[in-house]
Amino acid sequence: MAFAADWNPETAIDWSRPIEPGAVKEGWVRILQYFYEGEWQGLEIIQRLMNKAAHRFNTSEMVTYYSTQCYDESKHLFVFRTYLNKLNASPTKQRTFDPLVFLATSGPLPVERWLLATYFTETLAATLFQRALELDAVDPTGKELLRLMLKDESRHIAGTRLGVQTLMAHAGPFKTALLKLWWRLFVRLAVAEVRKLKRHGDEVGMEPESILQKTFGRMAGMEQFDGKFLSDDFARGFLRDRVA
Repeated sequence: MAFAADWNPETAIDWSRPIEPGAVKEGWVRILQYFYEGEWQGLEIIQRLMNKAAHRFNTSEMVTYYSTQCYDESKHLFVFRTYLNKLNASPTKQRTFDPLVFLATSGPLPVERWLLATYFTETLAATLFQRALELDAVDPTGKELLRLMLKDESRHIAGTRLGVQTLMAHAGPFKTALLKLWWRLFVRLAVAEVRKLKRHGDEVGMEPESILQKTFGRMAGMEQFDGKFLSDDFARGFLRDRVA
């Protein structure tokens, strides 16, 4: 699927299209910079853990799949950086989150923690991209690149779901209990980071609470994951409207 749906980041987008001054709001630029840093972090972590994942679960296909995702993340970094340069808002960091990457790939159960965290971050990214396509604050070039990246994100979510299913199938009661504790800490930190974007989101019409509700709703679509990892009051708070 990755090979069949591949696109060239230099030619698939019309980079010659002018962007009208004032057509792109500062809030959207800040959100883009946030995503640029997140994409780089994701690429660094995948490179460190995909071989460990394949050995942990004795599934060589994991390396094949995550190699295509590494390629996708590299494309996305190029696209984000090129777009931000056109907006005269070049990324402030060329390599980002090094301490967080170290923490994410060190310590106990790094592969399992990565797979769970990726399920949240990939689902969040797709939800944000889809919402951005509806906004007047996003110019035609921005929407063009988001549509292309959404094709990749849909595969990433599907692949991550398979990875999480593999994780749950291999984790016994004790490991599952540890991962539940870690997940509850992670998801609270992740939600807090998303909520920090409220000021920027409000400027362009991207309300963080609505994005979070849709993200949790989509994650809950995996029934076994919902029962194990979204059963506490914090997670259920984002799912009440869905349940109702």
